[in-house]
Amino acid sequence: MRLGELARGVPGAAVEGNSDVEVSGIAYDSRKVNRGDLFVAVSGINADGHSYAADAIKSGAAAVAIERSVDLLPGTPVLKVPSTRSGLAEIAAEFYGRPSRHLYVAGITGTDGKTTVTHMSEHVLMAGGIVAGAMSTVAFSVKGAEIDNTSGQTTTEAPQVQDWLRRMVDAGVRCAVIETTSHALVQDRVLACDFDVAAFTNVGHDHLDYHATWEAYLEAKARLIDLAASGADKGIEKTAVLNRDDPSFDRLSRRPISRRWTYGLTTASDLHPLDLSMTATGSRFRLKTPLGETEVTLAVPARFNVYNALCAAGVCLAVGVPIDEIGRGLAGFDGVRGRLERVDLGQDFSVFIDFAHSAGALASALAELRPYTRGRLIAVFGSTARSDHDRPGMGKAAADLADFFVITTDDPLREDPMEIARDVQSGVAGRAPGRDYEIVIDRRAAIRRAIDVAMPGDTVLLAGKGHERTMQMAAGAEPWDERAEAEAAIKEKAGAR
Repeated sequence: MRLGELARGVPGAAVEGNSDVEVSGIAYDSRKVNRGDLFVAVSGINADGHSYAADAIKSGAAAVAIERSVDLLPGTPVLKVPSTRSGLAEIAAEFYGRPSRHLYVAGITGTDGKTTVTHMSEHVLMAGGIVAGAMSTVAFSVKGAEIDNTSGQTTTEAPQVQDWLRRMVDAGVRCAVIETTSHALVQDRVLACDFDVAAFTNVGHDHLDYHATWEAYLEAKARLIDLAASGADKGIEKTAVLNRDDPSFDRLSRRPISRRWTYGLTTASDLHPLDLSMTATGSRFRLKTPLGETEVTLAVPARFNVYNALCAAGVCLAVGVPIDEIGRGLAGFDGVRGRLERVDLGQDFSVFIDFAHSAGALASALAELRPYTRGRLIAVFGSTARSDHDRPGMGKAAADLADFFVITTDDPLREDPMEIARDVQSGVAGRAPGRDYEIVIDRRAAIRRAIDVAMPGDTVLLAGKGHERTMQMAAGAEPWDERAEAEAAIKEKAGAR
């Protein structure tokens, strides 16, 4: 695409220099520039891309996009934009042909459950005859074909988002479901996605180092409704799907949008379960919606998955899946890797893997497993190097809800894992080390310790790593597979009998 042609589709953009130069890609990291790229000088938290614009040209960039003047060689093609952060999204969308305008697009946000709702919605859409794609923490999916998301970001930067949307359009996808974080919304990574549905799980108290207050965090999430309300018209009603049972509902419900559906466990919500019954392996209920009723049998456990199913049902109804297909689609969903994933090798105790890596998520997972645990509830968990997670709170959650727990390592990066473990331990009260809990820094050994002490009827929760394939250590990323470690520990125990 010629630079001048690209500029015409980007609000507020103006070309300085040769507008006929060919742009063959979009880059925002000067170290990853390919010949012919347009380098967009984005100001980040730790670095300002404007400082590297000249380096990008030396590396082969055809032009640079800037929001303020920088020193460049005379004649360098320049795209001036009001903001390179929002400009990156608009530039990427224009470069890839505004793919979201050829798809229905649903955004899923919230603190917990986003990944499950994203893939649950994708599954129901496909089962209901609407070809779908998804982008999540776990994977990028196009028509059911998945590629692991190894980016380290739940919602990638705008060029990757638009690239995947383009792939979906080219593959014949009709609806894209995007797991959308508060960071992505604040940083305009999904600015040019033309959403049709904005769905919310819950809004807890994560990421307060970044957003400062819960109100700011909620405001960041609420931007998804604004993006949906203002997105291009594609012939379906713009819809917000809101959790009526969550404290965020009151504020989110004031955000203007054409249609607003609520979900929850009581009849006050537009989508709610009737005759709900739950077991250790799932649940059954009759789903009441504004468009009719259907029977639902879920093969994934826990009350929070009932909420996830209600949210996914709202998303799918909003884009045209018939009500009867909603029930059939939900029945066929068998979960997401690393989200309360059962590890069953025939052992006489239960083992679950979950991504819970904050105090609230750990407490929720333990609380859900408690009613279906005949023996002891055992947990293995650690806290990451990121400062936005409540380390003492994780210790308190385990002390309050588990019978025995092992504090271990989870992505310490350059922090001392033992210091992190001590921070977690500081929240433990009324429990005796050695009797009620242990600190085992080596995660492999910690998992084996928990499996080794498990008795018939016990439940072991391995929390924090979930689907992840690496452990982030001081020396770099090391390969990690939580399920493989759990299975190895179970087999070792069986072999030792």
